[in-house]
Parts: sequence; structure tokens; C-alpha cells
Amino acid sequence: MNFKDNFSYFKNNSNEIYFDSAATSIKFDEVIKAQSEYDLKIGANAHNNLFNNAYKANQILSETREKIANFIGVEDKNEIIFTSGTTHSLNQLAFGMRNYLKVNDEILLTKIEHSSNLLPWRVLSDECQLKIDYLELDENFLIDISKIKDKLTKNTKVISFAMNSNTTAGLNNVKEIVKKIKSFNKEIIVILDLAQSIAHNIINVKDLNVDCIAFSTHKVYGPFGLGILWAKKEILQWLKPIFYGGGNNASIDISNYKLAPIPDKFEAGTLNLSAIYAFNKCLDIINTIKMQNLIAYEKELKIYFRSKLKQIDKTKFEFYNIENDQPIVLFNLKNVNSQDFGAFLNKKYNISVRVGKHCARLATDLLKVNSTIRASFSIYNTKEDIDKFIEALKDCDSWINELI
Repeated sequence: MNFKDNFSYFKNNSNEIYFDSAATSIKFDEVIKAQSEYDLKIGANAHNNLFNNAYKANQILSETREKIANFIGVEDKNEIIFTSGTTHSLNQLAFGMRNYLKVNDEILLTKIEHSSNLLPWRVLSDECQLKIDYLELDENFLIDISKIKDKLTKNTKVISFAMNSNTTAGLNNVKEIVKKIKSFNKEIIVILDLAQSIAHNIINVKDLNVDCIAFSTHKVYGPFGLGILWAKKEILQWLKPIFYGGGNNASIDISNYKLAPIPDKFEAGTLNLSAIYAFNKCLDIINTIKMQNLIAYEKELKIYFRSKLKQIDKTKFEFYNIENDQPIVLFNLKNVNSQDFGAFLNKKYNISVRVGKHCARLATDLLKVNSTIRASFSIYNTKEDIDKFIEALKDCDSWINELI
């Protein structure tokens, strides 16, 4: 199956091998067209039905909520909140709990979390005198289910973690993790960061039994600047908005105000309507292709990469996550700065990878290295791309000649 025809980006960058999809996916052509189409043909703001295109804007909002709800297994579309991205969604959850969490309440995270799922909780803990602790990880950097209850106490109120790490990419067994947590105390709020999972897994939040999720549409072939927050209605009822203004109030008088009902309560100001319309079209494409086909294709790429590793001298490299089937390869060339080898891959072979800490600041202690190279595959990559990657790894000794 050739998915690449859906992405004209590669007609404009025909020589590039794009291995940075964990940072952002390339957008479907129809997504790009839809953003322009909204501005060219509709253009109106929501929260007003007085004229035809304003009515269309509100219909698009409602229809897109419905499609997202179906995509992630949610029954009530009004539990779907539009944000600017995963970071916004996680900040809304964290700082919206200011009045819910009390002094000495505990929040559990993991040390492999992205900064967006670390820093808001750390700041909140300082402001509200909360306690932060970290779930134990196993040798594959996954949450160790057997040790979860060792971390739980009567003060544990929130547990927030990623289904897939953005570094090692291993897939946490969310159902079993949540089962263990809820068997201890069903009132603990479990938040799932799906930024790295939404494009590579079929998600059903009811089946997973989590309480809140967050993801960004640009990670799943959609537009920049749009995020999704879902939480159970009983949480959304008491959760405080972090933004206030037009659109999220029902009334304001000289001495009082009343917030709008969910979902408007969390959507102050003008929404990114062209992006919402584009994601609406993005979901149509994904539903036509079918997620299971996208997942199977990416898994095939990772397996193919593993099969080709016998062609290189693996003693020269450190690979951190070869065995899992998620479409990320995290590695280093031994005794060579990751920035240098990443630059070599781009300069000589036109392979685009990401290097550094990948916004997972605490993961460096786990991996025992300060910086790594991350190559992330997607549906627009091919086995020929993998072959070129293997060729580049075989040529690793020439990296310095290319850069000096």
C-alpha cells in the first residue's frame, strides 16, 4: 500500500527522508487544502448563527467533536474540548485542579515523561505544596505494574503518564496499569498523555478506563495549533478553566458571573476553526484508510529495520529500543556527539532525524546518556528509506570527513 501519494510535501522535498514524525507528522494534502478552504469559503467565527457561514462554523464544531468522540471511543461529544495542543491540554488539567488538590496530596508521574507532562505538575506542586513521586520503570522503560502499589498512598490523587514515551516509545499496558490503580482507590484520577500514541494505536478511552486524555492533531497528519482534551464529565464539572473571556461565560453582571456549560466552559476566545475543519477532514481520511492498516504498515517498517541491522557493525552503536514494535529508533554512535552524527545523516544522506534530550529531561538519567538520536518512521516512509538509513549507518566511520 502506497500512502506517500497522500503527501505532496515529498514532491517538494523529493530527496528528503523524513524521520522526524515523532516531533510532527507531515500533513495529508486534504488537510492542507481544508485549512485554506475554510478561510476562502467559510471564514466566519463561531458562537453566532445569524448568517449562513456562521451557522456552518458552529455545525463544523459540533460535527468535528462527534468525529473525535467516535475516534477515541467517547459517548458524549461535549466531553471533547478543543485546545491549542497537548501542552495546553495538560496545563488545563493540572492548573484546573488548583482548588481540588490540597496540601500534601500526591501526584505520581514517571521519569521518562515529556516536559509537558512534568513541568505543569512540578509548578503546581510548588504553588500548592503537593508531593511529586515517580512510578518505577522496568528494564524496557515501561511502568512496572508489579511495583505500582508500592507507590500508592491514601494521599495519591492524580497519576499522569504517557501511553508511549517520545524517546524509547515502548507501549505501556494501560488497561493493567489502570486496573491496579483503581483496585487500590477508584477515586485516583488517571491522566493519559497520547501525544505519541494517537497516530500509532487504536484508542478507546472507555476500554482503557482512564479519566482524562490529551493529544495534538499535528502528531496524526493533522494541522498545527490544535489539541484535544477529553475528561469524564464529572471531572469537567468541577475542573476550573485556565482561560476566561468571550465564549466561556453564560452571563456577567456588575458583581457576578456564570460560566458557560461544558464544553464552552473551557474554550474562551476564538477557536482555531480552520484547523478544526482540517482535522475533521483528516479523520475522514484515517477512517477511510483504517487505523489498523496504518499501524500494521509502521510495524512492518520497524520489523524491516530490525532485519537489516545484521548488515551493520552493531558494536559501533548503542540502540535503546530496538525490540519494541513502535515506529521509533533511539540510538547513538558510540563516542560521537549525537548532534554531529545527526548532522552527518542529513548532510550526506538527506535523512532528517532529531537529536538531543527530546524534551524528556529526566530520561537522561535512565538512559545514562545526555543526548540521543531519534529516527521516527511513519506511513509515508518506505523500505527504500530504511535501506538508505542502513547504508548511512554502515558508512558511520566517514561522519567526520563530511563535517570538516
